[in-house]
Amino acid sequence: MTKGYRLWSASAGLMLIIGFFLPWLGKNPFMFSGLSFSMLGYAFVSIIPLSGAVVIALSLKLKKAEPRYLLYPGMVIFLTLVLMISLWIFTDTGPLAVQWSADSMEIIQLTINENLILFHPIKDIGIGFILNITGIGILFMLPYAFKAQFIAANADKSSYKHVIHESNPMAEYKRLTIIMGLLTVLIVTYVWCGISPVKLWENRGNAREYLFGRVLSESDMDYIKNVENRAANIEAEGLAREYMSNKYRGVPFTDQPSSTEKVKEREAMKAKFLSQMDDRQITRLKKEARKNALVSKRGGYFPPETAIPKIKGYIIALVETIAIAVWGTMLAVLCAIPVSFFAAQNTLNLIIPSDDLKSRTLKGSITFGVRRFLDSCRGFNEFVMALIFVAVIGLGPYAGILALWIHTFGILGKVFSEQIEAIESGQVEALTSTGAGAAQAIAFSVMPQVLPNFVSYTLLRFESNVRSAAILGFVGAGGIGFLIFDKLNGYLFPEVCTMMIIIIMTVGIIDHLCGKIRMKFI
Repeated sequence: MTKGYRLWSASAGLMLIIGFFLPWLGKNPFMFSGLSFSMLGYAFVSIIPLSGAVVIALSLKLKKAEPRYLLYPGMVIFLTLVLMISLWIFTDTGPLAVQWSADSMEIIQLTINENLILFHPIKDIGIGFILNITGIGILFMLPYAFKAQFIAANADKSSYKHVIHESNPMAEYKRLTIIMGLLTVLIVTYVWCGISPVKLWENRGNAREYLFGRVLSESDMDYIKNVENRAANIEAEGLAREYMSNKYRGVPFTDQPSSTEKVKEREAMKAKFLSQMDDRQITRLKKEARKNALVSKRGGYFPPETAIPKIKGYIIALVETIAIAVWGTMLAVLCAIPVSFFAAQNTLNLIIPSDDLKSRTLKGSITFGVRRFLDSCRGFNEFVMALIFVAVIGLGPYAGILALWIHTFGILGKVFSEQIEAIESGQVEALTSTGAGAAQAIAFSVMPQVLPNFVSYTLLRFESNVRSAAILGFVGAGGIGFLIFDKLNGYLFPEVCTMMIIIIMTVGIIDHLCGKIRMKFI
């Protein structure tokens, strides 16, 4: 390559290094540079001078230059600046932030040692930042400026690279644009959404406490001991109140004794019920009270609830959940199969064989209308659909069935139509050439080809619908989800843990059975 190329490359790399140390924000007396920002919590900014040094080394050391030696270091620097600007805009935890609500144009806010300084984004940008931007621009422009020399230098016809693809800086530009665009979107959304693996690790203690409960203090243990000792009295008090309520339920108020006499009678009944309790019953009440108090104070999901009567209730609710999934999936399949024939171009050509302008317009309108109808059906999440149907027809599993039906119908209709369009057309043409009609061609040529895929996708959606049906109960659409929501509101996390274990086991069993059924058709 020419000396001009090496000179410009080295100059661009030098600009990146010098610009890192020169001021970026020029408002006196505060003169901050890339080095200063790297020390204020933006350590990744040091990538800029490192990339500049890489460019200088590659341009001066290597005899044969490639466009990527300039473009990709420039891309790395550009993405570094994108990350820094994204942190300014979308976060307020660092020293730099952007205040969009400011009345003036000085919207960059810098906080150092409780001092607040505002900067203009253009006027106070600084010579260092300008040098960095200029260096990046030179790196991006050099491959285009020396395009002819790059092509001539890489024109070795015997090279395997030439056989695979022709060496051309413009092809490298296209590749760079795609990669840089994707990475820019990922970086901006990464900062915008607050993704931070470090945050997850720092809060691991909260997860442990939430799942397994917190360590009980002395005051907690005293409270639990107090509840345990008062268990028999609380039970006797409840029985006495129930007795008084039943005794005076139908008695007019004027014929009832005074409140003082009622209190005395209730206390007498309480003492009577308490005296009738044997040691075994009192021990049982204390154990139950201690267990409930421990769960209330400690929290956590583990250990799960193991009471047999409660597990039986969970299983009954789970059966209702599976029934919701079965009905929702079955109705969706019954509707999706015939509709998919109108959404697929090849089967619609069988149904409407004419090829004149009117027929083509009709077929295009039908396909477009059916596909948009399927889009609208799957456009709403089943959770939102369940909310609508619960408001329309009331609580219960029927609302969940309707929600799953419509959403699954939209998904399966699209998938089935795409599978129909991907069939081998030769079999259909062979059958129609013998005089078979549209129904016969679909029944004996199309369906045998797509039936295995239909079964596979139907079973896949059924597995998904079982999980979805468990969540629909949160809005009152029946099933075990209603119990989960109720127990979550009551902070009965061990019972929620038991239900989640039952759901996981059930989904595993269903997946195994669906796999067996799928193998029968494949």
